[in-house]
Amino acid sequence: MINRLLVVPDFSITAFLLPLLLHGLEITDPGQVAYRENRISGVVEHEVTLECGSTLPDVYIWSFTKPGTETIRAVVYNFGKGPKLQQLAQDLGDLNIINNSASLFTRKLLLAAEGLYTCQALYDSTEGARLYYYYIYLRVLVPVSNPHIQLSDSSAVEGSSFWMRCDLENGTEPIHYIWEQENHSGEVSILSESNRSLIILTSVNRNHTGWFRCLARNEVNQQRSDRIWLDVLYGPDMPQINASVYSVTEGGYSALEKGNVSLMCQATSKPFSQYVWFYNNSESYSGPQLTITNILRVHAGNYTCLAQNTYINNHAQKTITLTVYYPPDGVPSCSIFSTNNYTDLALFCSWEGGNPPATLSWSPYVNGQNSLGIANVTRIQPGPEVANNSVFTCYGSHVALNSTRTCSTRTWLPYGEPQCSANSSLNNEYLMLSCYWERGVPRALVWWASSSGDMQSLPEENSNTLFLHSSATYNGKTFVCHAKHPLIKESKKCVVILEKPVLMPQQSVVSVFEGNDIPLTCMLSKTYPPVTKFTWYNNLKQTVGDKPKKYVVQQAGTWSNLTVRETDSKVDSGHYWCSATNALGGTEISILLLVMRHPTPPNVTISKIIYSGRQRTNVNVEWLVQEYGDITGFFIERQKLTVPVEKSDIVPVWQKVTENLDPSTRSYQITNLDPSTMYAFRVTPVNRRTIGYPSEIKSPVSTPVSKPYILLSDSSPVEGASVWMHCGLDEGTAPIEYTWEQESHSGLVTILSESNSSLINITSVTRNHTGWFRCLARNEVNQQRSDRLWLDVIFGPDMPQIDVTPYLVTDRGYSALEKETVSLLCQASSNPPSQYVWFYNNSQVFTGPQLTITKILRMHTGYYACLAQNTYLNTRSKKTITLTIYYPPDSSPACSIFPVNNYTDLALSCSWKGGYPPPTLNWSPYVNGDNREGVANITQIQPGPETANNSVFTCYGSHVALNVAQTCITRTWLPYGEPKCSAYATRNNEYLMLSCSWEGGVPRALLWWASSSGDMQGTSEENSNILVLRSSATYSGKAFVCHARHPLVKESKQCVLKLEAPVLMTQRSVVSVYEGNDVQLTCILSKNYPAITEITWYNNLKQNVGETPNKYVLEQAAAWFNLTVRETDSKVDSGQYWCSAANAVGGAEIPVLLLVMRYPVPPNVTISKITYSSQQRTDVILEWLVQRDDDLTGFFIERQRLPVGKSDVVPLWQKVVVDLDPSTRSYQITNLDPSGKYAFRVTAVNHRTTGHPSEVKSPANPPFKAYPAVIGAAIGGMLLATLTTVLLFIFVLRNRNNNPRLHDMIFGRHNSQSRENINFPEDEVVGGAEDEGGTGETKPGPSMAQSRSAAMLTTTSSDNNKAKSP
Repeated sequence: MINRLLVVPDFSITAFLLPLLLHGLEITDPGQVAYRENRISGVVEHEVTLECGSTLPDVYIWSFTKPGTETIRAVVYNFGKGPKLQQLAQDLGDLNIINNSASLFTRKLLLAAEGLYTCQALYDSTEGARLYYYYIYLRVLVPVSNPHIQLSDSSAVEGSSFWMRCDLENGTEPIHYIWEQENHSGEVSILSESNRSLIILTSVNRNHTGWFRCLARNEVNQQRSDRIWLDVLYGPDMPQINASVYSVTEGGYSALEKGNVSLMCQATSKPFSQYVWFYNNSESYSGPQLTITNILRVHAGNYTCLAQNTYINNHAQKTITLTVYYPPDGVPSCSIFSTNNYTDLALFCSWEGGNPPATLSWSPYVNGQNSLGIANVTRIQPGPEVANNSVFTCYGSHVALNSTRTCSTRTWLPYGEPQCSANSSLNNEYLMLSCYWERGVPRALVWWASSSGDMQSLPEENSNTLFLHSSATYNGKTFVCHAKHPLIKESKKCVVILEKPVLMPQQSVVSVFEGNDIPLTCMLSKTYPPVTKFTWYNNLKQTVGDKPKKYVVQQAGTWSNLTVRETDSKVDSGHYWCSATNALGGTEISILLLVMRHPTPPNVTISKIIYSGRQRTNVNVEWLVQEYGDITGFFIERQKLTVPVEKSDIVPVWQKVTENLDPSTRSYQITNLDPSTMYAFRVTPVNRRTIGYPSEIKSPVSTPVSKPYILLSDSSPVEGASVWMHCGLDEGTAPIEYTWEQESHSGLVTILSESNSSLINITSVTRNHTGWFRCLARNEVNQQRSDRLWLDVIFGPDMPQIDVTPYLVTDRGYSALEKETVSLLCQASSNPPSQYVWFYNNSQVFTGPQLTITKILRMHTGYYACLAQNTYLNTRSKKTITLTIYYPPDSSPACSIFPVNNYTDLALSCSWKGGYPPPTLNWSPYVNGDNREGVANITQIQPGPETANNSVFTCYGSHVALNVAQTCITRTWLPYGEPKCSAYATRNNEYLMLSCSWEGGVPRALLWWASSSGDMQGTSEENSNILVLRSSATYSGKAFVCHARHPLVKESKQCVLKLEAPVLMTQRSVVSVYEGNDVQLTCILSKNYPAITEITWYNNLKQNVGETPNKYVLEQAAAWFNLTVRETDSKVDSGQYWCSAANAVGGAEIPVLLLVMRYPVPPNVTISKITYSSQQRTDVILEWLVQRDDDLTGFFIERQRLPVGKSDVVPLWQKVVVDLDPSTRSYQITNLDPSGKYAFRVTAVNHRTTGHPSEVKSPANPPFKAYPAVIGAAIGGMLLATLTTVLLFIFVLRNRNNNPRLHDMIFGRHNSQSRENINFPEDEVVGGAEDEGGTGETKPGPSMAQSRSAAMLTTTSSDNNKAKSP
């Protein structure tokens, strides 16, 4: 017993020996020592129980072995005096023993409690002592903590590689990671499920944009991370241009001139594309929509939309051609002209210009045709068939016009008949015969011919003139004019007969009163052509043309007048002569002129004579005519009288004052008289040249003053100038006294002046002289006041005064708040009122006294000048003010916190840029008790460790343009959790990248890498730091430390990475599979850091499986990489496969042996029945049996056409049907040649393993129908033969031991599985076969005959069952 105890490898055996010896216990049978193993799991911080048997043992000891060591330490023991806990029980989590048992129990499981627990329990019973070893491996599970996602980049570019990592602080492996993606519509899909926390998107696309969340799950629990947004940047795609145009052309688009064209460019992109439009390769617009208002033809060309993604520096462009359709100017132009020797009409219509050219057509259809023309069209119409006044309309249409444009033309004959005339040239040198038939559409053709028909001139349109040398031989001759027009068949005529002139007077004797003009008339009675010259001679036979003042000659077509002017009875009486000449000759006649005197006019009486002027210089005379008579005028005479009249001996002389007064005149004013002289006047009538008797002699008398009127030198004098006013009188005899009155605006009248002078002079007029003026004139007869006259004194403008509303007065002028309405009013005294012009920074902006700026903006700051103008005087004055606009900064103050002093203190920065004047800023709470203010920006330093986490600081900003203060708030907080470290390698493991992040926090933390010895590696970065190292196996097993420092904590934090080369495992090192199936080989990573960049599988030929994707399928997750071999083949696919993995610090590979096995041989098949189904021998029914139903997946049937007679050719086997269901036991073969002879066999198939063919059989003929007697005889014979055969079988069976050879010969060996190969000559493969009937596929192949079996075969199919081939 002692030896057996010592063999047990446990430290506590000696502890068992002492109590056993003391109690005299003995373990005699090794079977009484029992071993129990168990593995349990517990969750950290939860309770767990470790059981040691179902009952309380007499003696027990609990011990603990830490994983990775072989040290065994006691936890608790009980030698019969109660449990004794060791110190280790406290270290492992306050372990206790459950009452009345040996089970260990803890309420709060620690992570350090994981390991192997051994309970050695001794039971003392009547049968003897029994020793139990309970081995319990306790696995302590840690729940997964809340994961958070780390991205390689928060904004990935489409097509680039991108990774996301689901980081966990705690969690017991294996951990299963599920990545979920939520798109814009809220639909959540599973992106990946694997044991790896890293997911790599080798080619990210825009569909990956959305929320991502990772779920981490182990056997304890599962946790989801917060959502994180992945923004995939892409584009721009090829732009699409949508145009609101007239039509789409082959090259692009077309638009109508003067329309509005909108080109919208859209290109899918993120961020949104920026668009630039180019017109003929010149940039013209920026923006997605290019709108051309009132487009013109010059806008036609190539328009290119360039879409730019400036964030990723990508662009795409598309060009279209825009054609502008514009109509021709005006309307179509129509015309008709003659053609075909003036027998037909040509209709011509043209409409030049436009794009595309206009389409033209004539209506009504010419000759029944309606052909179209482009730009112009000409049509021929037979002339005589066209009615006079026929209207033809040309219709012009154009795509750029909503309606057609027309022009009409009318064909019509010239009015009346052709007209003929004859004329002579000057001096009668040539005779001109003119013929015309004017107007008409088209024009007529005209030509001259003699009376005998000889053509005298070339034909011309509309008119024709024939020139002949003047000669008397043409007198009495005839000339004919011919006229032809397309609307008439025959030409028309007119005739001219030439004659020399014949004269006759209107009156041969003419009388007239002297002094009058008298016309003498001479008329032509015959002349052709018309005379070219009339000549008159006076009574002295002198040509009257030498005295144009005395004689006036007038001439018309057939007459000539001679007017003798101011005839005199003594000079002008006598014979006058008229002479006329044309191109054919001349003649003359005489006319007698008698000139007589006029009668004496009636007497005249003076009815009134009075002075009309104030100075007695003017006299008004009125008179009467005594009786009716011939009067042609008057003349007035004056005579100066001596004072006194009676005492003078001198007779005054009469002087004519005026003459040739109109006979209807009855009054006259005599002016410019000497006021100191007395006058007498008389009036005398006149009848042409006959003077009547003078009137009586009378002198003028004095007159009262008339209503005065005022004359001004200037009604609107300029202030400071000299001005005079004159009080004018039409009548009134001197002396006259003048009084001047002035009436002001208020109605107050003052005497300005009193004098004998009608003139008042103001040497320097002022604006106070403005008002009403009136003059009063007084003489010995009466007094009169004039009407008021306004005197308007022109002055100004004075210096303008500017009033600003609302306003704030500054040192520089005025100020206003932005977006207020500001009114500037300018006033300057002036007459007439001033015209005002406002200038802003020397540029004219407004005309008028009040400049109002609604919602004034900062750009309105500047100099405003008011210019007051007196346009009448062309004078001006100007005043300038400065207006400053106060405007607040945009938005609100911007706050930020950043570290200073080597990340030990905080700098609070607040800025609010812009605004005028700059805003005032201050921090709250006061930083370090300091309440300083800053302008535009302010920075305060706050000691870092003294600032509590999540401290909030507020910056207040104030500005004069704002009613309330603006604020911004910032908060300082530590980054969440601890710094996170990870390692990964670049593609091809060229570089090793150590990533450290401690994201979040305000301000950001500073991170740097160091080796395990403390040497700094790389540089320090905020928030995250990536250390790039060249890959090397020397890094395997080495540690790198990431340090993180934040101003809110005194000490820096750390995270450590330990690099390891990959270690590979496999689920099964040897994998077997039946051929034809797919098999999966598994490769698992047990250790690996950083993550491997690639796992490679090699097949049994040491070839990379990635080169044959149709044969091999690869599946990969975080910690495994599976290879699926498809459609395995025992000869090709069996062998050693290799899984290879490498990371940046090393590599490893493991082999997996693949055994591809063949399926078992299927059972043999026996044909039980094969017969023709009819007498036509075209269909065969085949039935068969199988020995067993296992290892069977189907059948195929073959046929062989047997030769007729002797033949050396071996027939080929042809497959009739394949892939029959394994349950099928019959089949009908159709479409056979009834004249042929066939053999059939059936072969069983088990997947890819083909069994032995059945015996070869030929179909039997169908049953023969005979008479009942024959049938009865046959049945009787069959029954007799059957009975005999049965008796024979029974005999052999009962005597099988006595006659074994006979028994074996009939039945074969019992339960034998042997087979005999029987080779028939017809089974050899000799070549291809011809398909001579039947169904199925013909395939040559080996065939084997089946041996006979003694076992009885059964079948489930009836004789009438038959299977249909698929």
